Amino acid sequence: MTHHLHINFLSEKLLYRCKHASLKKERLARAMGCHPREHPTIIDATAGLGRDSLILASLGFHIILIERSPILHGLLANAMEKASEHPLLSPVIKRMQLIHANAIDWIPKHPFPDIIYLDPMFPERKKSASVKKEMVMLQDILGKEADADEDQLFNVALTCATRRVVVKRPRLAEYLSAKKPGFSLMGKSSRFDIYLTQPKR
Repeated sequence: MTHHLHINFLSEKLLYRCKHASLKKERLARAMGCHPREHPTIIDATAGLGRDSLILASLGFHIILIERSPILHGLLANAMEKASEHPLLSPVIKRMQLIHANAIDWIPKHPFPDIIYLDPMFPERKKSASVKKEMVMLQDILGKEADADEDQLFNVALTCATRRVVVKRPRLAEYLSAKKPGFSLMGKSSRFDIYLTQPKR
């Protein structure tokens, strides 16, 4: 099953989105709460399929992607390598740094970032039929316990991010760790919960 999962940054849909993405239009970018000019350090601690990071990088942000699954890390590395030869995406990929590690261990040992982005892979979904085929394949690769330590990762993020933690959730899902965010940005199918953090310096 696993070998059918493919990460392709050169799909028409993604290329179109990267080309037309704007800081105003992308809720993901608004959730970051700053401009790429400020050069914030952003960590995508659950890199997964890498699409959100790709969009942020296409808007000018520099992103550190952390992925602990060796399979997903390999697929991401491959997708980035192919995309780096594409004229539109070549400068975008230069703003993405991929690291194979467990974010829970890695983040506290490095300079604290401004923003940590979390997209827990499998929030409880009421309608299991709506889980896309891709998600099923991801679950096969990562196993059901993939998000078993999401609370721990969330706590690390809240402790280490100097500006904010941004959590992506299905629109109607519970708050992560039942913790209420400072505010949320709602979309049609998902929302971004924003937790403002106090600088630890």
